Amino acid sequence: MHACDSCEQPRLPALHIDSPFCIAHGFELVAYGNGWASIACETVPAHTNRLGNAHGGILAALLDTSMGLATRAGGKLDNLGTASLSVNYLRPARGRLVAQGLMRRSGRTLAFCDAEAHDEEGELVATASAVFAISHKAG
Repeated sequence: MHACDSCEQPRLPALHIDSPFCIAHGFELVAYGNGWASIACETVPAHTNRLGNAHGGILAALLDTSMGLATRAGGKLDNLGTASLSVNYLRPARGRLVAQGLMRRSGRTLAFCDAEAHDEEGELVATASAVFAISHKAG
């Protein structure tokens, strides 16, 4: 038996995308764990710019949402909203986009996160960092 097989793993609460904006744009939760979340979106014509690439706004929203979910993924924090968001666009993106958000640190009222977005070929298309207002859940 592997040493971790006998370890008591904390049970994570169910996490889901509940924002009407995200649902309307086809965001889907791919996977999550304590302090991280991965979400995806298929680029459709309504998500594109005049060149046919994913609009920067849809990428920003995908990155922001992945980080927001990362703050909630452990079940101990409630995300009250994005306080600041910085996005770096690295290359044009098309097709299925996947963003993974990671909570780097949380304090009493703020959480600090980073995220990366990749296209369907696995190419890094954008990065982001954000600060979220948070509250701690009782218990």
